[in-house]
Amino acid sequence: MNTITLLLALLGIASFAVLFYFLRFKASSRQTDRDNRIPWHKIWFQRERYKETKASIEEQKQPKVEKQPSEEDADFKD
Repeated sequence: MNTITLLLALLGIASFAVLFYFLRFKASSRQTDRDNRIPWHKIWFQRERYKETKASIEEQKQPKVEKQPSEEDADFKD
């Protein structure tokens, strides 16, 4: 095994252990039951609506190109 592989594996295992150590803790009710919480669900839906609006504006800005039949493509003079 390479030294860097061993060090990365140990770092991954340590990170995994720290993650599960902190998963034991839960926010207190004083933190979770506040009146001034950020409404994340509203922000998420506004982002989706913004993407749809932006896409429709970009679509309107694009010049409309009318397709002409391929028979009347170009007239070249000799």
